[in-house]
Amino acid sequence: MRTTISDLSEAALRGDWGPLIRESEKARGKHWAEDARCAGRDTNIFFPRGDGPQSEPVETVERLGASLAGPLNLCAACPLTTAARCLIESLRDDEEFGIRGGLIASERSALRSGWQRRADKVAVARALRGSTAALSRAERNEVIARFATDPAMDAAAVARGLGITHEYLLKLARTYRQKRRTELAALSARRTHAA
Repeated sequence: MRTTISDLSEAALRGDWGPLIRESEKARGKHWAEDARCAGRDTNIFFPRGDGPQSEPVETVERLGASLAGPLNLCAACPLTTAARCLIESLRDDEEFGIRGGLIASERSALRSGWQRRADKVAVARALRGSTAALSRAERNEVIARFATDPAMDAAAVARGLGITHEYLLKLARTYRQKRRTELAALSARRTHAA
């Protein structure tokens, strides 16, 4: 039996992101989208009116019916690796609208929420060592927090792992430390006031 993007999406919805991430990593490089069946086509067909993150997926498909056939058929013809990368990119970029990886926006809504909450320790460790990968917001925040609190870490590697400049990483670390100091001062003030 052949694995489909639906199989990978369903596993992710159950909390097993590994298969989707591993498949997406096979589409390496900046030019992965050149293998997509939608490459060079009018992208407007991938943004059907009446579909959004708050819509009910079954009702949306029933209501939009034929207008979804074209873009969804193009997605279905994409290599699995490309579809998985497309879906991961849309989750990483928190794209609310449009068809990505063969899923309409309302179908991706639960995946988007799950993606932002997930925190894979292996992905965080890889990013800290400089390996670039798609990170959730929680993972990205964890990388920044760990870097900000450990001056022995290799800033160039961490910046590479996050896909940002060294200068921007230092700014994020400074912001994190300032926020933590403010939080700790507020907590201390509350404790003093309560006593």
